[in-house]
Amino acid sequence: MIRKSIHDDFEEIFNIINDAAIAYKGVIPPDRWKEPYMTKEELKGQIEEGVKFSCYVRNDEIVGVMGVQDKADVKLIRHAYVRTKQRNKGFGTLLLRELISDSTKPILIGSLPCSDQYRFR
Repeated sequence: MIRKSIHDDFEEIFNIINDAAIAYKGVIPPDRWKEPYMTKEELKGQIEEGVKFSCYVRNDEIVGVMGVQDKADVKLIRHAYVRTKQRNKGFGTLLLRELISDSTKPILIGSLPCSDQYRFR
């Protein structure tokens, strides 16, 4: 099931982001890598700046999250993470499809570990 995040999901979103980011350790340039990859303060700041998370929930556990931010004439996907133990099961794809289907604007995806952005629609 995919649902919008609620305030009580903050800790799980934080944990999933940092669990999933481990896959990029050694790929992300050393001057940009830190542990945790995203601090709670950074995540709070992202949410305050308008990033809204959707969660993929399976068996009452959040297994993946994706953050979206409206930016003028586009929708920007800022964060896309799936728990390490739940990867390669299609949860990220399902989240992405849901967010794309809801959009009336072009979508930009900021990808890790590079800063390239891709336009969809």
